[in-house]
Amino acid sequence: MLANGCAHRLPSKPAARAFDFSTDRLAYANETVWHYENGRAVEVAKNGAKAGDQAYATRCFVVTRCVTQFWKFASFDPKSPPLSDRDLALRIRMLAKIDVWKDPFPASKRVVFPGYRNLFELSRDQPLILQKNLGQGWPIFVRPGNSPMVFPPSRSHQERTFLELKKSLALNYPVIIWMVTFPDLSLNHSVLVYDSHETKTKTVFSVYDPNDIKKPKNLEYDPAKRTFSFQRTFYFIGGPVDVRTIYWSPMQ
Repeated sequence: MLANGCAHRLPSKPAARAFDFSTDRLAYANETVWHYENGRAVEVAKNGAKAGDQAYATRCFVVTRCVTQFWKFASFDPKSPPLSDRDLALRIRMLAKIDVWKDPFPASKRVVFPGYRNLFELSRDQPLILQKNLGQGWPIFVRPGNSPMVFPPSRSHQERTFLELKKSLALNYPVIIWMVTFPDLSLNHSVLVYDSHETKTKTVFSVYDPNDIKKPKNLEYDPAKRTFSFQRTFYFIGGPVDVRTIYWSPMQ
């Protein structure tokens, strides 16, 4: 299981277009069940994720998976009238059932969402229908790909991960990654890497963070140390993280 969980197939052909942070992300955030101060959890949140039936939390893996599914398998037809709520729910479920590791569909086979120009507009106007039909958060805790978490990746593994990210981005493919600080439990989170740029000493990856959606976040790779670090956010103090790519195969 561990061996299969690490196996995956990198993209070999360029995608038609790259991921666009302004249009390909969700308009709502994955809420957190904790209240944070200076990047550290201090107590269970009394609002936000606990606010009745509209709570949407512990779904960062669902969010990164779904935006990739929309990018790979969906198209939008703004000139046609929107679907009814029932039909929209059925269409979202249809999309969510497509294995995210498949190659992008050609235009003729994509799942069409009429009445909207992109996912951001759809999620802005119909957030509850998306939230109710994209999938639950609890299955993430029992997915086979969780098993490597207790085995910290080596520096050579992190270097390979860096090279895979660069190769995928060069072909216009965003990459879903899993960031952890195990055995410390301050971070266990999924984000989407969609761009990068170089500095004199590091590579800086641009990240779509389901928890904090207002602007991209930075994930840095230091080639000298062969380590990743994630920027400070409201829920993370910032610093070194272990990075794994996920959803490139059934066992991930």
